Amino acid sequence: MSIRSDLVMEYYHRIDALDIDWVMALFCDDACYRRAGAVYDGKAAIERFFREERKINGSHDIATIVDDGDQRLVVICGRFTGEGEAGDRRAVEFADFWTFDDAAKVRLRRGYLAVGHELVAR
Repeated sequence: MSIRSDLVMEYYHRIDALDIDWVMALFCDDACYRRAGAVYDGKAAIERFFREERKINGSHDIATIVDDGDQRLVVICGRFTGEGEAGDRRAVEFADFWTFDDAAKVRLRRGYLAVGHELVAR
């Protein structure tokens, strides 16, 4: 595994612990996060999503990790299990594609959810 794979794996531990400061340090200033039909352009928009819009708590179980060092791409497949804002149970399979810049900062993250984005929006 590469430093990028290690960072992505650490991300899931940190986001499950709601360590948003650490999570935000992972992204470059002009990063883009595309998640289930939504687009967050720039670090400020990504931070607003994590601090104000993302209302789920739980844990990510990683099933697969693929690191293409030449392309600076890391792909993760797994399952999120937890609760939504109203305490409703969530179980969502996901695939995340992480693209890094030369400084090992996230430039683009694309997240795909196995069920509709309405279920995981809050």
